[in-house]
Amino acid sequence: MSAEIFLPKVELSTYEPSKFNNDLIKTTIVEHFKETGDSALETLVRMDAIAQLFDGVRSELREIVVDELAKYPGGKADVLGSEVTKIESGVKYIYDQDYAWTKLNNEVESLKYALKEREKMLRTINTPMVDPETGEMVHPAPRVSTTTFKISLKK
Repeated sequence: MSAEIFLPKVELSTYEPSKFNNDLIKTTIVEHFKETGDSALETLVRMDAIAQLFDGVRSELREIVVDELAKYPGGKADVLGSEVTKIESGVKYIYDQDYAWTKLNNEVESLKYALKEREKMLRTINTPMVDPETGEMVHPAPRVSTTTFKISLKK
């Protein structure tokens, strides 16, 4: 099923990075499959592999890029018409040293546990029933899902 599919060729070294160009290439690719009825599976697997490759490169180069951005005023560099900015992400605060916060958090965690237990019960019942404690009618939780796909690359 490896039929030749003619899609836009993207050369990384000459690519002009912009949202417009990304949208243009994306639209061209999607329209190709909508118009021709060709199978998108092989292309999607290749694109997923490339996305994982780019994510890995970005992760591996993070420290080098942050060090390089330190050389620019305000940690901002204009590169190929795009702004690359040093930012702080994943900022966390540690509140557990505060008594009032700890007490409130324990109450919240207790309620979360009770809610999870209730959800578990609502998932397991198959037909409506009467709650023996409250006399309330309890209905099973309807299941809702979205059908999508997963790509697992071979090692």
